[in-house]
Amino acid sequence: RTASFFDAHIPRCGAVVSTGEVLNYLFDPRSNRNGLRRLFQRIYAALDPGGLFAFDLADPGQVPSGQTVRGFTEGSDWVVLVEKKEDYRTHILTRRIITFRKRERGWRRREEVHRQRLYETAEILQLLRVAGFDTRLLSGRNTPWLPPAHTAFIARKP
Repeated sequence: RTASFFDAHIPRCGAVVSTGEVLNYLFDPRSNRNGLRRLFQRIYAALDPGGLFAFDLADPGQVPSGQTVRGFTEGSDWVVLVEKKEDYRTHILTRRIITFRKRERGWRRREEVHRQRLYETAEILQLLRVAGFDTRLLSGRNTPWLPPAHTAFIARKP
């Protein structure tokens, strides 16, 4: 199925998993605190007792205040360039991503812009508590597989 998580039917289940900062993305006007609150309530209702909801989020502090961060990653026949800016007032992160892929003749270039709303961990914990979840955190500060300024949430329905 392909659908927005704001619209998709969530069947009765033992776990819901979302990885890759999915819940941060600003693709829909409902991508905000109230939209997440309603989503967390729907997930809670769909989970069996003891069920898990595991997800990760990008936190504020992705980019030092007032700065633009640029970087690249490359392989033998491809290059990915990334530029990141964070608006500390609105908690919006903008990533401009340019990819080059070697073709038979020359290179193919693609560009995309990703916008994300960054949430404070305490704010998300409160939304999960209100929905009824018991929650454990993993942070980029103390977990080697999470980048800095990222948090993983393991929420359990009692």
